[in-house]
Amino acid sequence: MQAHSDDILWDSFRQGNKNALAVLFERYYEVLFQYGIKLCRDTELVNDSLQDLFIEIWQQRQPAPLISLQAYLIKALRYKLIRAVKKDRSAPLDPHYVPFEMSHEHFLIQSEQDNANVEALTQQLNQLSPRQREIIFLRYYQRLSYREICDIMHIEYQVARNQLSMALKKLRTLVKLSFQ
Repeated sequence: MQAHSDDILWDSFRQGNKNALAVLFERYYEVLFQYGIKLCRDTELVNDSLQDLFIEIWQQRQPAPLISLQAYLIKALRYKLIRAVKKDRSAPLDPHYVPFEMSHEHFLIQSEQDNANVEALTQQLNQLSPRQREIIFLRYYQRLSYREICDIMHIEYQVARNQLSMALKKLRTLVKLSFQ
């Protein structure tokens, strides 16, 4: 249902309604910030990049219609951060190999036993390659389609499916080993 209202807001923005863009900014800020902080730990750079992204979108005035607003915004933020890091070599992001880490916030649970399982799973996730962690995050935490993931990560459809399959296979093996 949100995607439908996103389409309406995006079309309204394309017709000149800047309030529609403000609503989209508020709606997507947290998701984009969380993604950005996984790419680059510099919160100031992520915040600045998010602000710049929406300013640039507003300045375009007539952006093209989109298939997925969320995928478009994630991809645009990713590019913006990579460009910013290339300018400032001290920022902690390698644009060719993204240091993607999973955090405990995605695994909050009620009981002590579940907390122990989550800690073990987080350790196993962090044993995956950064690209594998990123594709798991995009697919399962952001619920993006393979096509959206391909667009964001600049990989082919089959490569995305293969990387996710290999990541899940490796994760299953690591989980089995840790519970033996």
